[in-house]
Amino acid sequence: MSYQIYSHTLPSATPGTQRIIKAHHFGTAGARPKIYLHAGLHADEWPGFLVLNALIKKLKVAEEAGLIDGEVIVVPVANPIGLGQNFHGYIPGRFAFSDGGGNFNRNWPQLGAKVERAVGEQVSGDVDANLTLVRQAIRQELATLPELTELQGLRKTLLALSMDADEVLDLHCSGEACMHAYVAQEFEEYFKPLLGLLGAEVALSELETGAHSFDETNVAVWRHLKSHYAHLMPWGCRSMTVELRGENDISNELAEQDAQALFDYFIYRGVINGEAPDIDDSGVTYYPLDAMDLVKAPVAGIACFHKCLGESVEAGEVIGEVVDLMADDVENSSYPLVARASGVFFARFQRRLVVCGESIAKIAGREHLAFREIGHLFED
Repeated sequence: MSYQIYSHTLPSATPGTQRIIKAHHFGTAGARPKIYLHAGLHADEWPGFLVLNALIKKLKVAEEAGLIDGEVIVVPVANPIGLGQNFHGYIPGRFAFSDGGGNFNRNWPQLGAKVERAVGEQVSGDVDANLTLVRQAIRQELATLPELTELQGLRKTLLALSMDADEVLDLHCSGEACMHAYVAQEFEEYFKPLLGLLGAEVALSELETGAHSFDETNVAVWRHLKSHYAHLMPWGCRSMTVELRGENDISNELAEQDAQALFDYFIYRGVINGEAPDIDDSGVTYYPLDAMDLVKAPVAGIACFHKCLGESVEAGEVIGEVVDLMADDVENSSYPLVARASGVFFARFQRRLVVCGESIAKIAGREHLAFREIGHLFED
């Protein structure tokens, strides 16, 4: 199959409106390995748009040269619903305004129990046969998902494109941040080469966050089945969320750099035929997600940070301050931002006017923090 672009129309929310999702397909449908990527599920996070634009150019050249041995699906704009939230030039894009609202990257449909019931006693000692069996059951369960609303249609479309992939990469970014990623504990070693190519030195390791995010959902079926069938059930999908630095870290140079890293990784995985890249992943460090400190604003006001992104910090160290603009005593109007974990200061708010209680900075630590509850590790 040559390079193809497919347009998927979402259900119309109101008369006269229509949104589409475009998927760029490379290689032969059904070929392995298959990798799926998208950007902008949080529609206010834009670096991935330009990265995937640059990657598509590289994949087109590889396709024309007959170098794609597997299959690659790229969705450069994953959330046209969120991009439609344009208020006087500001696009919030993180939360749905309809279907009960909520974070676009939370509470995706969980199919594990349904797939288990479907495959039942058909699971055998043939691991490859089990892989085919489960993927067929996933497709059947996906077909039954409702698609009456735009949001339902978006979720069903993206899952239908991704859930039979060997790897799923969900591209996001933070307000201001170093390159980092969220990786399931089971895949730490597997994805370390990609993190090395991307130049990420911080990766947050998780088991189950409780968020039911997009990347977790693609893995959840296999995790559920492996808990029942152990070695008889392979990892039919591995996924990761990549945080492409900060919101304003957008340039042709960075996009080219990141796209080349992804392209080299495809060669490394055998999706593209080419000379294997040299990979140095010695700088990649995994930190438990339940050891990540979310530094909260003690008052409303203006945040000023004293530490730079990527710097090491110690528990009890002051990394910045919030100035209370309403304080009567302006000489004593600054409140310290105190680290509760020893580790790396890797992300912070881009906005400097903060609300009391907001999480405005992240520190990757190594030791479990008592106030971090397993199963509820993400804030919306």
